[in-house]
Amino acid sequence: MRSHTLASRALVVLLVLVAAALALRGTALAQQAPQLTASLVRELPTDPESPIWQQARPAAVPLTPQVVALPRLAQVSVQSVSVRALHDGQRIAFLMAWSDPTRDARAVKPDEFRDAAAIMLPVGDAPPNICMGSPGQTTNLWHWKADWQEDIDKGFQDLPQAYPNFSKDYYPYAAGSPPFDAAKDFASDEAKAYLIGRAAGNPLSAVTKKSPVEELLAVGFGTTTHKQRQEVEGRGVWSGGRWQVAFVRALASGDAAEADLAKRSDVPVAFAVWNGANQEVGARKQVSGFLTLRIAGEAAPPAAPPAAAPAVPTRVPLAYEWWISIAVALIILVLGGAALAGYWARQREIARRQERE
Repeated sequence: MRSHTLASRALVVLLVLVAAALALRGTALAQQAPQLTASLVRELPTDPESPIWQQARPAAVPLTPQVVALPRLAQVSVQSVSVRALHDGQRIAFLMAWSDPTRDARAVKPDEFRDAAAIMLPVGDAPPNICMGSPGQTTNLWHWKADWQEDIDKGFQDLPQAYPNFSKDYYPYAAGSPPFDAAKDFASDEAKAYLIGRAAGNPLSAVTKKSPVEELLAVGFGTTTHKQRQEVEGRGVWSGGRWQVAFVRALASGDAAEADLAKRSDVPVAFAVWNGANQEVGARKQVSGFLTLRIAGEAAPPAAPPAAAPAVPTRVPLAYEWWISIAVALIILVLGGAALAGYWARQREIARRQERE
């Protein structure tokens, strides 16, 4: 009887504590200040090294490994990313910066992987599933790729750059001479037949690119789709073991399939980073939880002194939230099982006593 009573009381106390914790957590999230503010400026920077970025307060965003979809990431190779945001009333700009000792800007060989970064925004008013959305909850992704940046800055990176001694002697209908230049020597429709992706219009096979940022849509893992209208500009610079990447797009959207930032002051936003040296590609990446982006109507107050560390978002990252939820559920199951076991033991004891009587 005593074990049954103790287990029942423990279960009740635990349920009360869990309910209180969830209520307090909900209150804290509702009351916390925006974690990232896009302040108003007269001139919007497009260069990641522009001094104008100093007018934006940085947010230190912690990253966790993506462990839901294959291929998973066992542990992070990039601990956090610094994010700033500015707008001029017409356009908005983000600056992502993170430490990376290696510059991986080519993905031609089978064992080469590029550095990359992405921003995720909701399409519509409802906050989407953090796992890149779900059916009925579309997400708009801005995906910067270091190899696309290299193609723009230095010319299309192809087999001759990856294998300097490679040479194909003859391609019918191709102009020029070996080693052939994919951007110049395969312009005719007949020559394009050798470059199947390019001939099919695959944007990943394009030899000329207007922006190093690909704009995508997704409704969950494995659904990422190239967006027909590409409207995000960007530029990435690697220096001193650190990437700085700027993203720029109009606040208002003329496309119903992308995030419209002109109609809202508070918007959920999430970030992701890929480290090519760690063979990160696709779902193998580090991600953040959602932050609240506030699009302010005035300039930011003076920045804190350099010695002061930027505030770390108070929201627990998604991966940790899952583990906490699982741990709480297991505790409830164990205590609930103990309570039931005590109850049935007591019932059997009562039945045995009645039989003896």
